[in-house]
Amino acid sequence: MVKLKSKQSNDQLLKAMLGLIKKRPGIRPREMHTILGLEHSAHLRNTLIKRGLVKKQRKGAAVHYYPFKTGKK
Repeated sequence: MVKLKSKQSNDQLLKAMLGLIKKRPGIRPREMHTILGLEHSAHLRNTLIKRGLVKKQRKGAAVHYYPFKTGKK
């Protein structure tokens, strides 16, 4: 489990969050908050989505995050 301090840079937080999503595909926001020690992370998740690194998928009321697969098909 990685605990991050609130003063860490956005780049460090983005890398940590992306790494977590890659390790645990389908992770939910509350799990990310608990593991990373964050109160709010919507802006970080949205940045990863805008950069094309992760995707958000809704299953009923639950929201899950998955890494985008990269590489040649």
